[in-house]
Amino acid sequence: MSLTLQVLLGGIAAGAVYGVVAIGHTIVYRLTGIVHFAFGDLIGVGVFTSLAVAVGTAPATQAGLGGGRFALALLAAVAVCLVAGVATYVLVIEPFLARGSVLGWIGGVVAVALAAQALVNSIFARPSYVFPDPLPFRHVGTAGVVHLGSATFQIRSVFVIGVGVVLAAAAGWTLRATRFGRALTAIAQDPEAARLVGLPVRRLTAIAFGVVGALAAVLAIVAAPGAPFGTQSGAVYGLKGLAAAVVVGFAGPWRAFAAGIAFGLAEAAAGGLEIGGASLGPAYREVLPLAVVILLLAAGLVRDVVEERE
Repeated sequence: MSLTLQVLLGGIAAGAVYGVVAIGHTIVYRLTGIVHFAFGDLIGVGVFTSLAVAVGTAPATQAGLGGGRFALALLAAVAVCLVAGVATYVLVIEPFLARGSVLGWIGGVVAVALAAQALVNSIFARPSYVFPDPLPFRHVGTAGVVHLGSATFQIRSVFVIGVGVVLAAAAGWTLRATRFGRALTAIAQDPEAARLVGLPVRRLTAIAFGVVGALAAVLAIVAAPGAPFGTQSGAVYGLKGLAAAVVVGFAGPWRAFAAGIAFGLAEAAAGGLEIGGASLGPAYREVLPLAVVILLLAAGLVRDVVEERE
C-alpha cells in the first residue's frame, strides 16, 4: 500500500508536467499544423535560466534560495520562454510555413533544438543539477514525507499536481472564455477566414508560442526540486508531452492533460511496481513514450497510404 501510493502520486505529479507540455504541443499543432520538436529544449532553457538567476552555475543548497530570489528567477524564466517562443515562430517557423516548405520548418525547428541544447551545455557543464526548494516542504512531516496510515508520500508531489491542474484549467479557460483564446480557436479552425475578418494571425500565433512555453516552464520549475534536473531533461519533457498529445490526436487541453497523467502513471508503474512478481524496471521509463510516438506515427502513415490506394 505504501509503495503503491508513492508510485501513484509520483506518477501523477510527473504526468502533470507532461500534460501541460502536451497542452502546449496541442495548441501549437492546431494553430500551425506543425510538431514543435524544439518545445522541450526551450523549456529546458527556461528552467536553467531560473537556476542561473537563483544560484548561478555552482551546486545549490536548500538554504541558498529565498522566496524573493525564487520569484525573480521564475520571472526571468518566463520572460526567456516568451521571447524564445515568439522568436522561434517569427524567425524560424512562419517564413517556411508561408512558403509551404515542410522540410524548411522541420530543419529550422531541429536547428533551434540543437542550439538550445548547445547553449545549456556550454554554460552548465555538469550532467545534472539539484534545484533548491524555495518552499518549506522539508519542514512538513518527516523531511517532506507524510505518513498516512501505513502509506507514505511526498507532500511536494501533491503541490505539483495542484499547480498542474491549475495551469491546465487556466489554459482551457483562456481558450474558451477570453477574446485571445477565442481568436486562437478561430485561427485553428480556419486561418484564412480569421485573416479575412481582420484577426492579426501572425501576431496572435507568435504570442501563443511564447505563452505555452512559459506555462510549461513554470510547472517544470515547480517540479524541478523533486529530483536532479539534467541538461537533457527539457528535451525529455518535450518528447513525453508530444507522446501524450499524439495519443489523443492533438485534441483539447483537458484530453492532452489527461494523456500526460496516464503517461506519468504508466512510467511510474513500469519503474516502481511489480505485477505478478515481475517489473519492467526504470530503464523503460524513457523508452515508453518514444516507442508510443513511433508506433502511432507509423500507424498513421500506414493508414494514409491505405486511404490513398483506396
